[in-house]
This record gives sequence, structure tokens and C-alpha cells, in this order.
Amino acid sequence: MGSLSIFNPKEIEKDFKGLGISHQKVFQIDKRKYVLSGVDDREENEKDYGIRLFVIEGNKVIFRSKGMMDSWYLNLTFFKSKAFNNKILILGEGGDEGGSYGISVYEMKKSQVKRIGYISASIWDNDENILSAVPFVEIAENTCGYIITFSRDVTIRDKNTYEYKTINKQSIRYIYDGKEDIKEIIE
Repeated sequence: MGSLSIFNPKEIEKDFKGLGISHQKVFQIDKRKYVLSGVDDREENEKDYGIRLFVIEGNKVIFRSKGMMDSWYLNLTFFKSKAFNNKILILGEGGDEGGSYGISVYEMKKSQVKRIGYISASIWDNDENILSAVPFVEIAENTCGYIITFSRDVTIRDKNTYEYKTINKQSIRYIYDGKEDIKEIIE
């Protein structure tokens, strides 16, 4: 099993208004491919609105995520596979002035992009501020998918009671098997 490492693509200034996109940040992945967080000025509606992830190749949108609705930001962090050079995981953390909502996870293989799931983890500090869990993410890769763990205890929202609880870093992991959405495992 190998691990994915942080990949820092170049952040650039580029105008995509011709595609109907107002953006926050643009990252250049290669000579023709760009990943950005932005708003679709043409396709917004009451069921699918807000900031979203776009992947653009040349002058064509090849991927457009669902809108993050009331999220004020979508911070993008990239992880690159050491074993499979053409594979990149994109962690898209959304949130507002109150803090992080969680992390949408996308897999990019060459020109194929798909959402593989959602991680509901965040970090609560002593003042109960809701911070990003992304700096504490560790990703291992196997032949089928990924195992996502943390180097620090995380806070999640209980699916049954909807209350927040802190989980020991050794007791939680998220698994993507290559077929279904990411699964949360708590032991």
C-alpha cells in the first residue's frame, strides 16, 4: 500500500468568464488542464447553486460539481499518487464564517473526474471554533481505492442524533473501494 503526497499546482490568474464562470482560485494542473473553485453564472438554480469545483481542459468544462449551496468558500487541496502518476485526489473543503462544513473528495485520472464521496470531519479547537481537518489528512492507496485517516482527533456529526462528537484519530477512517462512495468507519 502506497501513500499519496500533497501536490501544489501553480495558482494562476486566468479569465473563464467566457465559459460563464466567476472564480475564486485557479490552479494549472498541466499545459491544458485547470481546476478551479467558482460560481456558474449561467446554470444556477434553487436546487443547485453556490460555489463549486470545475475542471477545464483547453476551453471546455469537463467536470462541474454540484453547488455547495450556502458555503462561502471551497478550498482546494491536491494529493498525487506516487504509484499511479496520472491520478490526483482533490479535497474540496466548504464552509462559511462559522467554519468548515466538511470535505468533498474528487478523483481525477487524466481527463476523467468524479466525486467519490464526502468526509464530514472537522477540527474543533478549545474555543469551539470549527477548523479544517485537511491539514491532518493522510491518504493511503491500494489497488482498489483509498484509505483516509487523520493525524489528529476529529469532530463529526452523529448521523442518528445530529450531535457533534470528537473521535480519536485511531478510531476513524474513511474508505473508498473504487465502486461506492466513501464509507465512514468508526471503531
